Amino acid sequence: MLILGIDTTTKTAAVAVVNFENDTSKILSEMQSCGKISHSENLMPMIDYNLKCAGVALNDIDLFAISRGPGSFTGIRIGISTVKGLAFGSETNNCISISSLFALAYNFYDSHGDLLILPVIDARRKQVYNAVFENNKYIKTDRIITITELETELNFEFINRKIVFAGDGADMCYNEIKFGGKIQIPEILKKPFASSVCRAAHDIYITNGAIHPRTLAPSYLIKTQAEREYSGKP
Repeated sequence: MLILGIDTTTKTAAVAVVNFENDTSKILSEMQSCGKISHSENLMPMIDYNLKCAGVALNDIDLFAISRGPGSFTGIRIGISTVKGLAFGSETNNCISISSLFALAYNFYDSHGDLLILPVIDARRKQVYNAVFENNKYIKTDRIITITELETELNFEFINRKIVFAGDGADMCYNEIKFGGKIQIPEILKKPFASSVCRAAHDIYITNGAIHPRTLAPSYLIKTQAEREYSGKP
């Protein structure tokens, strides 16, 4: 099974093509871009380049995987609309959408033992989009939480555990949260990997199957500005 994975939920755009055969996976191509070029300009060239590097065509893709959020509202919309267009324009309509926090946790998919994974995406105003994972399983589901609230929770519920922060809020949380079990990790592991999107999507596909591109929808966790401005108006 060939999976094209995409993540545009943060300032880093990520694209990968991964081949799954039996119980093994092989990354055929992968790219990250965190420069000043916008996702709307950069994403399609990245996809084209990855397909060429992998030696496959769009019609060879068996499953399209996209991070649906939370994260940047604009980035989420760009990613989902792009995948919808690709899936409708190919010979398959098989899609999987996954949480961007779940995808970040899959950066550590082969980790074992006592380690807790805390993806944290900056939601501004000292808030982060966050979840807590152990062995690729949710302990705390996707939410928006203040850094103060997260510190309190860690010291109350997970006081004897080892944790790592991943995502664009990782450095902020590591520096501001007082918790004895926090572990600093290499910068590269804090960024979204599209191969992690592919691996997570593959596991979901094995259990639940694919969805049609028309059903792809964003997960913002909070209301958009337009929704907030409209709220309460007739």
